[in-house]
Amino acid sequence: MACKYRYVLGIQSFANQDSGACLVRFSEDGQEVDYVAISEERLIRRKFPYTFPVHSLAYCMERFGLTDLSQIDVLVSDFIRRKQWFRSGPAYNTSDFDYLKIKFDFDPAKIVQISHHMAHAAAAYYASGYESSAILIVDGNGSDLETTSFLVGEGTKISYVDTYRGRGIGAVYSAVTNWILGLGTGGEGKTMGLAPYGESHDKVLEINGVLDGIRNDFSSFMRRMPYSDILNQIDLAHRINPLHKDYPRASGKEQVQEPYFARVAFDVQAETERVMIHLGKELFARTKQPNVCVAGGVGLNSVANKLMFDASGFENIFAFPACSDAGIPFGLALWGYYNAEQFKHLPKRRISFGNAYTGRDYPQGEIDDVLDRNAVPSTRTTPDEVARLLSEGKIVGWFQGGSEYGPRSLGHRSILADSRRAEMRDIVNERVKHRETYRPFAPAVLLEDCAEYFDIDGDSPFMLLVADTKRPDLVPAVTHVDNTARVQTVTAHNNGVFYDLVAAFKRLTGVPVLMNTSFNDAGEPIVETPEDALICFSRTEMDYLVLGDRLIAAGDAVRAIGKTLFDQRAALIVRREAEITARFFPGGDKTERDAYVEAENRQAVWHTLYRAKYELERKVMEWAKERKRVLVVGTLDHTDALLRHIGGLATLTLTGIVAFAETEYPTGDAPALERLTRLDGAAIKAGDYDAILVSSHEFHYEILDLLDNAGLTDRAFSPYDNSSRSLIEAFQCLPSFKI
Repeated sequence: MACKYRYVLGIQSFANQDSGACLVRFSEDGQEVDYVAISEERLIRRKFPYTFPVHSLAYCMERFGLTDLSQIDVLVSDFIRRKQWFRSGPAYNTSDFDYLKIKFDFDPAKIVQISHHMAHAAAAYYASGYESSAILIVDGNGSDLETTSFLVGEGTKISYVDTYRGRGIGAVYSAVTNWILGLGTGGEGKTMGLAPYGESHDKVLEINGVLDGIRNDFSSFMRRMPYSDILNQIDLAHRINPLHKDYPRASGKEQVQEPYFARVAFDVQAETERVMIHLGKELFARTKQPNVCVAGGVGLNSVANKLMFDASGFENIFAFPACSDAGIPFGLALWGYYNAEQFKHLPKRRISFGNAYTGRDYPQGEIDDVLDRNAVPSTRTTPDEVARLLSEGKIVGWFQGGSEYGPRSLGHRSILADSRRAEMRDIVNERVKHRETYRPFAPAVLLEDCAEYFDIDGDSPFMLLVADTKRPDLVPAVTHVDNTARVQTVTAHNNGVFYDLVAAFKRLTGVPVLMNTSFNDAGEPIVETPEDALICFSRTEMDYLVLGDRLIAAGDAVRAIGKTLFDQRAALIVRREAEITARFFPGGDKTERDAYVEAENRQAVWHTLYRAKYELERKVMEWAKERKRVLVVGTLDHTDALLRHIGGLATLTLTGIVAFAETEYPTGDAPALERLTRLDGAAIKAGDYDAILVSSHEFHYEILDLLDNAGLTDRAFSPYDNSSRSLIEAFQCLPSFKI
């Protein structure tokens, strides 16, 4: 009798730049577990789409032969502000993503939600193979504004140790990347590549985060989140600058390489390294675990990962290849496999994750069919022949098996060149990738030879550790300006034919290192299908393309085929989306969608600007009716604004104000606020009051933590949730917004 399979789907609950899906299949007898995962951008050929993963969902289901959503046992999702499936971010603008969720033909009773950082932790820990591990999550923005989390994995269970919210180094790095360097969504990797060029120039940024345990507090440099909501999404005039100081902003690719901006990149990178070292030491001291797993967007900072690991007491490190939100679906699905209530009675096994090839396979017969249908001239090839071409200075597009998960190409969707030729870095950047010349390339090195060429003790299979280059004279194309390299170690077991290619190159040249970069042109996602590879190949100046065991030479014939394939692909994406939407999201209607979006956006504006005012006015009426004596804990300027704009507040019996800070922002001027008596911190403990008004948006979480530690949470009231704007700004915006 055939064993029955169960299925767990993982998708994000909110519109995300890294939208995607993962499906885990496992047998009820505990003998089999398999998975497939893909990012939506790979399938719709548009980076950072913020769309519902329609194509990814179908891709994953087709991988396991599923035809109906009812065949999926559990859907696990995260949340961004509220722990709810619909409109998890109530202050964000509404999009097709939100409307499609309403039409999604899936039983809501089978949906489970976990925190964003728990999903990150699950991806890293369950893929690590460790039986226990400390887990470090550092990113820009998670559930309830979490930015930094310490967790521990024991067996198949993961538990929180501590979390820091509102600010963090991930938010700092993103803000600098966007607001000063102008590198846009996903530009943090460019900042890391630019940083070494700024070391010799004068310091620009005074970031100076306060480090205390898990806290990495940058309140002197930037505002706390959120600073993105519907107001700046529908009208840039209402966009919030997250930085306290107005720094000059780079105007384009050329200016960002000037000394001032290069130094900006260096400064934020240096602070990131300092913070990560501190967090690594703190996490080790708190957990005493020998292993550490790393995820979250900052986990892609391979320089900081290595420094953190070297400075802490950990013996082993595992950084998940899709550290950013691209890896969230994988973590969601794996968490469901190990923890969903429906599966608790079923035996489990640890997954094997030796490589990041989570995409579906493309058999050679399928590749040959694409070549034959399009009359693409090709010949059979071998790793030895390709190694010879590379040794002669040729640039090769390399397509094998299932695609890699995350932003790094690791030998299945790669552009390859000779690491020994210093000129290759500029040639590939300019002729093939069409990107900035400061962007480095990674070395793919045989694991057994790694220690001879790079300062790494152990493996680095996912390009998430940067180390010093020991022999830069032999591999100049992969050695960065600061004599480092982002290393990928290659083994026969995990990398198959890619290992054979690097080994063949070593036999031919004596050097076991190839220059490796992602198979895509600037501004497009990494290729997924053989057709994608042919299109990209036809639009760049690569010399050869390898599809499985077929070798295609560049030429006019291939360029002409590429144009035809591009048009066919665009039409196919549109057709596929219509088919999938009709199948899994029945009943959709454009008029209904537009009405829904308009209504929800009105609610989002209300939540952003009016909710806090409404909640505070309601509480003031309650306090007045009950004749409560109210202690104010907050900032002077925020309290002054409340007294001027909130009717009835000034008539309450206000026993005084404990100034947590003088002003909301370091650049602001605090008023004298003579209407309230200034009290010191002892007033909080004295208890000569009935209620506490938390009068700060900027220090909202810090004050709540202070009151919680004092056991006074039950007396405290804050008008804010994790989505509202500061009332100071709301009072300025209100006259110009109508709901």
